[in-house]
Amino acid sequence: MSYKRSSLMQERMEQNRKAILSSARNLISEGGFKDAQIQTIAEQAGVSSGLVYRYFDNKSQVLIEVLSEAINTELLVIDAITESDLPAEQKLHKAVATFVKRALNSPQLAYSLMFEPVDSTVEHERFRVKQLIKRSVIKILADGNASGEFVLEDLNTTALCVVGAMTFVVVEPLDPAQNTKFDQQHKDYFSKQIADFCVDAVRRKQA
Repeated sequence: MSYKRSSLMQERMEQNRKAILSSARNLISEGGFKDAQIQTIAEQAGVSSGLVYRYFDNKSQVLIEVLSEAINTELLVIDAITESDLPAEQKLHKAVATFVKRALNSPQLAYSLMFEPVDSTVEHERFRVKQLIKRSVIKILADGNASGEFVLEDLNTTALCVVGAMTFVVVEPLDPAQNTKFDQQHKDYFSKQIADFCVDAVRRKQA
């Protein structure tokens, strides 16, 4: 009987935690980090602010968890492309274009998670996230070297340049202050332009 109570309690705790993170993500998606205050997060999650602090020490920990969950989803998408049977050039193009397009599909969330001013603990998590993306890009570049599509001596630096391009390039279109409107055609065009740029930068040049 005590085991059953313990199991039910564990399930309820997990549901509360998921509700808190879902509430935080929705608030960030609508108005950025500034709108994701503990009291507001709690109200939307249907819990007390005190309960939020039972799961997270502060707002930064909530934001880090939201960022971590979001990037894990993106990494699954990129890694599926990385592990596909496509040639390396196509893998790189698809990975970059997909990342940019998905960011444009959730502009406020993407801007907040990548660029909105934050404290050092969240900024450190952002750095870790870029390292994970870089790891996937290095795998694609190594495949390209092995197939002869690329001839790259420094995979790490090249991957850093690609990650910089695919993330920093969306600052302007994602910035809420710019009020940039992208229809699907423009999203496709913009993401293709960035992917073309990255592939052209690493493609083996004909003698």
